[in-house]
Amino acid sequence: MKISNEQLHRVLKTYNRNQKTKENLESKRKGKGDRLSLSDEVKEVQVAKKALKSQPSVRKEKVAALKKAIKTGNYNVSGEEVAEKMLNRTIVDNLV
Repeated sequence: MKISNEQLHRVLKTYNRNQKTKENLESKRKGKGDRLSLSDEVKEVQVAKKALKSQPSVRKEKVAALKKAIKTGNYNVSGEEVAEKMLNRTIVDNLV
């Protein structure tokens, strides 16, 4: 099979056109990467979470004071107070 200059010219022209199209698509893709934007509210939540993580999980001073009160017999809590705290906690848990 013989390939004429004209046929070769058409093939090269088509190839070049396809290459340019491919390059255009790639350059467009590079400019349109994935983006993420956070609302101000989410940013505030992130700051709050970070601040919370920096706090100790156990308040040692409070635990020490309660232990001392229990040992000395000064720790008295009424059943009504316990029930109120339990109900408040249940309400908060259901809301969250």
